[in-house]
Amino acid sequence: MQQLKDLLAEIKLHAFSENLETAINRHPQEREAIIRVLTALAEAERSNRRERNVQYRIREAKFGQIQTTDTFDFGFNASTLKIKNRYLKLLETDITEQGLSVLFVGTSGLGKTHLARALGWSLCQKGRRVRFSTLSSMALDLLTAEQTGTLKKTMSEYTHPALLILDEVGYVVLREPESNLVFQILSQRYESRRSTAVTTNKPFGEWNQTFHNDAMAHAVIDRLVERSEVFHLEGKSYRETHRQRLKT
Repeated sequence: MQQLKDLLAEIKLHAFSENLETAINRHPQEREAIIRVLTALAEAERSNRRERNVQYRIREAKFGQIQTTDTFDFGFNASTLKIKNRYLKLLETDITEQGLSVLFVGTSGLGKTHLARALGWSLCQKGRRVRFSTLSSMALDLLTAEQTGTLKKTMSEYTHPALLILDEVGYVVLREPESNLVFQILSQRYESRRSTAVTTNKPFGEWNQTFHNDAMAHAVIDRLVERSEVFHLEGKSYRETHRQRLKT
């Protein structure tokens, strides 16, 4: 009976739980059978709600495409094989509880975005709110919102998720207005101890080529690195190798 009441409370059927004892006592001969049936139904409802929540979180994240560790070849490069155990151990935890950020650093074609998406997908399975965006898309989104008077609402879309995945940092050069808006997002997330994952093709020393000036770049790096796991990837490009195979 207590297990059933706990299940009903978990799925927020409070009135059901409050009236349960009285209803079952009317049928003392069938009490145990009724409890078993209702428990099975409550467990099915809980499972269904969890699955719907996960699917909602995945849609809300705007991944573009779903990528998980099941389809990632850690053995393709020595560097990805080296980080495999540390990365998989990270996936077993909930980094959002610690406000931990994750940085994937390396040249193009090494799987940085795949690993970032897989991290986000695993957190969706835990019911966490995730948002995926390229740096250029987020910067344009924020700038447009500022010009149309919807900045507060748009900023909340990037500051509130438990994990923000910021892809392709280093591929575009931000002007001063975009740099300031992006910095506001990252600064607010840092102050709120919310996790941020970043993929970048540039070492930290070259981030002044992306952000407006050295001071801005250093401020961004300081906030991301202070509580973070950093994964350095190097070696041959998976995409380039795949293209060469298709030509042969």
